[in-house]
Amino acid sequence: MGVYAEKRVLLKNNSQIKTLSQPVEFFRNLILVAIENQKVIVNQEAEYYLVMLLVKYMRGEILRRSSKDPLAIKLHNAMLARKIKSVQILKEVGDFALYISGFFADSLNRKVVDIDYYIAIGGTAYCNLANTLSQEALQGLYKDLYNRFATYVDILSEVADYTFSHTHQDILRLYEKWLRTGSNRLEQLLKKEGIVPIADLHKKTQ
Repeated sequence: MGVYAEKRVLLKNNSQIKTLSQPVEFFRNLILVAIENQKVIVNQEAEYYLVMLLVKYMRGEILRRSSKDPLAIKLHNAMLARKIKSVQILKEVGDFALYISGFFADSLNRKVVDIDYYIAIGGTAYCNLANTLSQEALQGLYKDLYNRFATYVDILSEVADYTFSHTHQDILRLYEKWLRTGSNRLEQLLKKEGIVPIADLHKKTQ
């Protein structure tokens, strides 16, 4: 079914959430827990942005529509478009790349185009968006999303671990992913499994 196949939201006990009547509050609680667990500081604007990103992609048709064209082509088109259209495309590219990087990272590592591609494209989209917009508050938000893209990927990944049922909690895959990204979150997961990652190994892979 591919990387972007629609998933059903599940709790850790595998009881299905048939009706998510308050998705904003539901995802906000998960985001706050992830932020606390990872001991990172996130401003309220970015926190709200992540919550609304999750609410947005609850609708499978939006996810499928966003994945129709390669992100690199969309990013190129944004550079050629008029400002209003460019802003729309850049936001779509950044949001989609951030969501996919957080929720489908393990699947991406088995693809020709891996998570590094999405992180690079998404970060570039947010950076260009910050430079395109004139409102200072929005500039700050998108600069933050660009500068801390990997941090927000980790936060979304923890939310995904809670809300989605996974069959690929493989320790070796976690270790390989940590070697590629140096993620603090993955390091903590490995330590919980009794494995202490060696920092020098991560440096050698850079």
